[in-house]
Amino acid sequence: MNDKLVLCIPGQWKDEEKLVRKLTRKSRGEYAITGGLLLDTKRNRAFEIQIEEHDPQLTEAFYYASKGDFSDKTSQKVEKHTKVIYLSGYMGSPESVQRIIAPVQTLLEAGGIAVKIENSGKAFTPEEWNAIGEEARLDQLLNTMISYMQDEHYFYSCGMHMFGLPDVALSKETDPDASMQVMSQFLYRIMNAGEGTEEKQDEFKLYGATYLYNHQEGFFHEENSFLSNPNGIYVLNEEQ
Repeated sequence: MNDKLVLCIPGQWKDEEKLVRKLTRKSRGEYAITGGLLLDTKRNRAFEIQIEEHDPQLTEAFYYASKGDFSDKTSQKVEKHTKVIYLSGYMGSPESVQRIIAPVQTLLEAGGIAVKIENSGKAFTPEEWNAIGEEARLDQLLNTMISYMQDEHYFYSCGMHMFGLPDVALSKETDPDASMQVMSQFLYRIMNAGEGTEEKQDEFKLYGATYLYNHQEGFFHEENSFLSNPNGIYVLNEEQ
């Protein structure tokens, strides 16, 4: 289940035919839906598309994915959605992630209310998504697409498998105010270097602190979950 980049886009389209017509009109024929595919005729690309009926659980899912930051107006629109689009494509590199930004923008222009990345559990308004841009830098992609979570023992990232890389976990003994910066800086380092998932232990230094890290298999999500990272996870511990 976690080998595809999957995005959820609810909308208030009356029926599938109205959606197709509006998409064609808004994109001036650049995009078309046929045979379960969204075709990008300008760039010669195709994405899998699935159109489903109203989902009563979607409102709550978007509330948590947006961390409650959606306006009441946006939340009410999500609640009143009539159709749900699931758009999916290949993942595993920054380039593959960038390729799906434009088609999602077009679907939002064609009546999509919001978008949720199933692989990181993060949601965006159309305005937030449009701010990403097709030529986003690595740090912009990282800050935009990756979410951060916590359990009883760790702070951890979620979604790095979209780039073909491990996630990171940091002991909750670390200062909570510093945890986000440590994790994001570490992820940027491995993303920029294109490091793999080989078994290793090394160290990472930031602002005078040294963090020892080693690679482990992921243990925060069920294996068949979109959130599960098959590339594993780097576990950081601050050296005392």
